[in-house]
Amino acid sequence: MNWNKPRHLSLLLAVALVAGCATAPDRDRRESRGESAISPEFRNQFQQAVALMDEDPSRARQALQRLHQAQPDLTGPLLNLCILDFRDDNTDAARACFEQVLERNAEQPDALNHLGVMARKAGEFGQAEDYYRRALTADPDHLPSLRNLGILLDLYQGQHREALRLYEQYQTLLPEPDPMVSQWVADLKNRL
Repeated sequence: MNWNKPRHLSLLLAVALVAGCATAPDRDRRESRGESAISPEFRNQFQQAVALMDEDPSRARQALQRLHQAQPDLTGPLLNLCILDFRDDNTDAARACFEQVLERNAEQPDALNHLGVMARKAGEFGQAEDYYRRALTADPDHLPSLRNLGILLDLYQGQHREALRLYEQYQTLLPEPDPMVSQWVADLKNRL
């Protein structure tokens, strides 16, 4: 499963990221970030824009830009614009965009995770680990960060025991275990 372009993650982002706070599981914290002030019309337009991200990225970008201009204090539209830049391999624009998201919400796990992926691809493993760990501090159950940190520790840093723990935590949070990660877990258990 490729966590860079998951369709189901995009749909989850539609609901959770409108307020720019996918890290908050409790209602009080979401409301304190302004989610209660979002109109149903704005929420509907945002969900439609996110749904377009896989089908028609150009139209999605236009819709997200309009939403971001209308509500610049919300990080959801901006975050999804960053993801579009990331998907287009526009690394410099994506990095700058994700950093803008973090200026508004320093604990935004999706922005931190994407910055971690970019750092890993650039061979900056320590920086990648820092981003993934920051994402998991903000949201200990953030699936992409659990998986990505596990991969980083397993394949790039030789920290197999911690990678195994992360993979197992990742698997317990899924509705159904990921068969590929199940293989990684079995392999690590055999090696350890």
